[in-house]
Amino acid sequence: MINAFIIYQPENEKSVQAVKMLEYSINGYHCDIDCTRFEATTPKTLHTHVNDNFPTLKYTYPKQGETQLHEATGLKLTGYHAADIAKKFACTVSHARLWKKCVELNEDIMILEHDAFFTQKYIDFEWEGGILGLNDPRGATRNSHIFHYKASAKPGIVDCPYVDEKSVPQGLAGNSAYIIRPFAAKFLISKLEEYGAWPNDALMCNQICPWLKVVYPYFSTVQGNISTTTT
Repeated sequence: MINAFIIYQPENEKSVQAVKMLEYSINGYHCDIDCTRFEATTPKTLHTHVNDNFPTLKYTYPKQGETQLHEATGLKLTGYHAADIAKKFACTVSHARLWKKCVELNEDIMILEHDAFFTQKYIDFEWEGGILGLNDPRGATRNSHIFHYKASAKPGIVDCPYVDEKSVPQGLAGNSAYIIRPFAAKFLISKLEEYGAWPNDALMCNQICPWLKVVYPYFSTVQGNISTTTT
């Protein structure tokens, strides 16, 4: 049994409905998962959650329409499409708070966003690496056809594939469903302290985290709900 934490917004009707669908899929497949709902950081709670958990953290990623060459990594950073940067920052803090919990618990945990949906039964299994992506890339990431082609070449655990130029941050097929180990969580928190806050899927990239893995057949997909970070 693995502990899973579902990031959701209890005041958002669509988010609550999505969580219900996610829990329905987990229960329906009798997954070996113990779920706990985890209240997301939002722009309203961002200041409090940052002060309580990462008091010196600032958002340092380029804004929409901006690009930057990150000297420490050599990565070319391009601002995400987002009407409100506070939402991107809040999303990162939601995940980072769970990375912190992973370290505190000193055990592997599963992190789920409200729009995840399981498509088969999950049972604990052995794997090597620091973070394991569970999600079907199709419709969940850029160049998803390339990601799927590489990840599905054979059943099992593979390195997270590259789908673009290696100067561009790239990693899991969205961060809707993944398992993280304490050493990886601790490492990511150290990178937050070193680089500042980036969108969580940009920080969790192959170039920074060389132990990203994906599993095929995939365990989950996305429900296709309206994003709470880009609108």
